[in-house]
Amino acid sequence: MFRCFKKPISVEKAIKEMRQVEDVLQDMIHKYERIKKEAKCKFNQELIKRRKLVHLRRIKTLEHHITQCEAKLIACVNKQYALEQLEVSKMQIEAIKSSTRIFKSFSKYNPIHKIEDLQETMEEKLEDLADVSDLLTSGTVEFDEDELMAELNVIEGEQIEEDLPVAPTKVPDSQSQVPVHRHMVAMAV
Repeated sequence: MFRCFKKPISVEKAIKEMRQVEDVLQDMIHKYERIKKEAKCKFNQELIKRRKLVHLRRIKTLEHHITQCEAKLIACVNKQYALEQLEVSKMQIEAIKSSTRIFKSFSKYNPIHKIEDLQETMEEKLEDLADVSDLLTSGTVEFDEDELMAELNVIEGEQIEEDLPVAPTKVPDSQSQVPVHRHMVAMAV
């Protein structure tokens, strides 16, 4: 491939040269503005029409060159920004290339199936760790509500049986019971 430059120019050097050109153009614009101001003063002081015409041509020529310098300055600034963006793009491409090399190197020594197996093993270990952590942090013991209700009913049934009076096994004497009963009826009345 044909190269028009003997050695490649770096972007930084090109940006530096563009800034120098920008400074020169700024200086030229200031110089032309100053000369234009002097020419306007001479134009206003001149009484002869032919000489006024010469000064007017000079003013118009200076205005044209000022416009040209301003256009070149704008183009120079645009090129400078474009070069800066080019440098950023170059850095981004280099970063992508280096990360691609790292991924290739990693996948060369760590095949996908190994990574997947390792990931599955890690997930199993994390689940086991979560179970152990849950066991250690849980301070309450959980019970089945249905079993607890059934056991409560059984216990209450036993307590009711214990609270009931024991049925007498012998028949009481009718004479001793009657006066007590009459005595109670008399108190109630």
